[in-house]
Amino acid sequence: MSGSFSESLGKSLLFCVPYVLIFAFFILNTMTFSTPLNTRVEVPIVLIAVYYCSVFRPTLMSPVFVFALGVAIDLLSALPLGLTSFMLLVVRYVITDQRLFLTGQPFVVLWLGFFIVSIISLIIQWALFGLINFQWTAFLPVVLSIIITTLLFPFFS
Repeated sequence: MSGSFSESLGKSLLFCVPYVLIFAFFILNTMTFSTPLNTRVEVPIVLIAVYYCSVFRPTLMSPVFVFALGVAIDLLSALPLGLTSFMLLVVRYVITDQRLFLTGQPFVVLWLGFFIVSIISLIIQWALFGLINFQWTAFLPVVLSIIITTLLFPFFS
């Protein structure tokens, strides 16, 4: 009886570990960082989690979970509601479709794929934010965010 309890507890903990990591990424995602260029940069670390899980563990990131994660980020970051959810859901669907190709590739190809995804998704998010608010924000924080997120990808993956 004790052995089955410890086995079920171990399985439950293994199930919770990815979600605890995603929650930690979520907390880091809501922080802004100052740069020497006197700009504030938000690093979309949750994008790394969605990309990585879409390649290796797509069942971990259900569309409902990704949507809820995006809405929570929008609420905490004062972004238009649904903007981050849209971006994360598009990334999830595109990468899940390319999953078979990406799983057999070396890490450099996976990293290059993330770089391309981060460029496209963050520029589209910046453009949609500008269209929704009728005000274009500075583009430098977007470029810095792409660079920093891409450089952090190997550490978080």
